Amino acid sequence: MSASAMLSPMLADLAPPPPRLSATDSLFLDFDGTLVDLADNPEGVHVSTELAERLDALAAHMPGRLAIVSGRSIAQLDALFGPQAKHFTLAGSHGAERRSPEDGHVQPDKPDQLATATDEMRAVAETHDLYFETKSFGAGLHYRRNPDAEPLAIREATAIAERHGLTLQPGKMMVEIRLPGDKGRAIETLMQAPAMQGTVPIFFGDDVTDEDGFVAAAALGGAGVLVGPMRETAARYRLPDVAAVHIWLAQALENAK
Repeated sequence: MSASAMLSPMLADLAPPPPRLSATDSLFLDFDGTLVDLADNPEGVHVSTELAERLDALAAHMPGRLAIVSGRSIAQLDALFGPQAKHFTLAGSHGAERRSPEDGHVQPDKPDQLATATDEMRAVAETHDLYFETKSFGAGLHYRRNPDAEPLAIREATAIAERHGLTLQPGKMMVEIRLPGDKGRAIETLMQAPAMQGTVPIFFGDDVTDEDGFVAAAALGGAGVLVGPMRETAARYRLPDVAAVHIWLAQALENAK
């Protein structure tokens, strides 16, 4: 079902999710804009010790049932979380790669055209003073510091994606090209793991790239949680910002003790 079909025309606001997790829940968390505030460039983000320890504690209460599902690569998430990243299941690059205790690190081969497309994206960024982000399975143009460049960035990225048979992925103040994959399919795949079988997925996300995950969670009997301003969405619940997510995680952990 489309996101628009799941809302009234008035875009009625959504209630916050109950601050608890049961033994039959699996928790899926987007990263940028959900666990951490967005920054002018991806390298400007860091994970606080408090957040890392809280997720570590939740993972201990939910063995095998906590996953981070992000557009970032697994290598980037490892660098941000440090040793604690080994305690979570990770789906990186919009689900193109994943790592779990059962399967280890599963990733696709990189086609030759990906390197060429990445070089072309870098050239666009250098020519038009955009921030260039290289990813394990894609590349992004960020225009947060230069919002007027949005039409140009989208036009150039669209042409590069079409030329090389790659996926175009708009996001918040950025656009990227990447290998195929989406967060919905990532959640569906991860839910087949023994620890998650028979549970319901709860997925927190903020961006339009998270809508596939919201739809997948609902189809599996769970729910999506939109983080940020109200908009058309397939999510069932909403929290206003990253700070509210941190409070919810703390409450869920306290209720689990």
